[in-house]
Amino acid sequence: MKTKRCRMCKSTDITPFLNMGEQPLVNSLLTKEELKLPEESYKLVVSYCNDCGLVQIVNPIAATKIYQDVDYLYFSSDMPGLRDYFEEYIIKSVLKYLRDDDLVVEIGSNDGILLRLLQNNKWKVENNVYEMSEKWRVLGVDPATNVVLRALKKGIPTIPAFFTENVAKKIEKEWGKAKVMIGNNCIAHLNDLDDLMKGVDALLTDDGVFIIEANYWGGMVDNTNYSLIYHDHFSYFTFTVWDAFLSKFGFELIDAIVTPAQGGSMRMTIAREGAHKCSDNVEKCIKAEFDRDLDSLQTCKRFAKSVKQSAKKLNKLVKQIVDDDGTIAGYGAAAKGFTILNMSELGQDDLVCCIDDSPAKQNMYVPLNHIQILSRKDAEELEFNHILILPWNYRDTIMNKEVEFKKRGGKFIIPVGDIGVI
Repeated sequence: MKTKRCRMCKSTDITPFLNMGEQPLVNSLLTKEELKLPEESYKLVVSYCNDCGLVQIVNPIAATKIYQDVDYLYFSSDMPGLRDYFEEYIIKSVLKYLRDDDLVVEIGSNDGILLRLLQNNKWKVENNVYEMSEKWRVLGVDPATNVVLRALKKGIPTIPAFFTENVAKKIEKEWGKAKVMIGNNCIAHLNDLDDLMKGVDALLTDDGVFIIEANYWGGMVDNTNYSLIYHDHFSYFTFTVWDAFLSKFGFELIDAIVTPAQGGSMRMTIAREGAHKCSDNVEKCIKAEFDRDLDSLQTCKRFAKSVKQSAKKLNKLVKQIVDDDGTIAGYGAAAKGFTILNMSELGQDDLVCCIDDSPAKQNMYVPLNHIQILSRKDAEELEFNHILILPWNYRDTIMNKEVEFKKRGGKFIIPVGDIGVI
């Protein structure tokens, strides 16, 4: 696809500010036999819209190539701590809008971890017990067929498709209107945001809400978190750009918060204009962005400079450890980890392997730099005294799992934010 206009306001006044070079698709893991074959890589350039302030990739890869031409290797249920996180999410942001016979539709539902919680749990909130009834219905929509099969196996009704206005109308015809729609860490993966909102308009009840959680540009800037930049993520949002965008469709923000997920994520509750009272959080979040000049080209340029310095610093640290006879294993064959490795120019000469708990990734190889991915058990056969925590937002979880490694004198490398050895 060639998108020459801003994804939100359609402006052509767009300025590139961060060139990340040629990058492979993060889910294109390789078998041993494929290591000898030519690999595909694609230019990855981040740009800024001078009219609305959206940070975005303006020449995205076709979504079918990312989600349907190959198996999508991210499974929500494999993520440590995500179940507990979604329990709190449901209590704080979802239950207050639901009653018997309501329909919940989740866009990008993956293997159904959140919808399954809604199906199976009783919830006690402010002395009220919310209980799943036979009429409280859930439906997932996700384009990755292999992921959908896992959801169906768990009893979560899921449609294997991209969410579009056309799909929304078909759902409405067969299932009725949705009281709550949810999109967690998937809206940034969409190229046509107008079509998304037209679909929401077609499917949502008059008093319904659309709850979005997405990577937050503010959190990325705070932590110099370039690990979230890869071909799957087309846009990097703020509350300000969404507030302006929604007005085109008769919707508005009624709540806005920043969560700790992914080093800082944004959660927005969206409704039709005038349908619900707006929380004071909305004005506070937008004002905070204005006060820090978040939606500006100057901030983007500072971020780009910090990214290059951060990647260079990590490269120097890892090379020094290896030169001092240290040995390093990567931990977590996650998409964000591959961005870190590629930007920092780290590969087989630097890491003995990459450890991952997902069976779907084990005994495969990281694209481009060809580091082998092993289970923790198989990795024990290799000698290493440092672990590079690639999904750095799970640092505490990983370090708690690796108590024995630390007792043996093992050390951990943090690749983003406060880069260093602990």
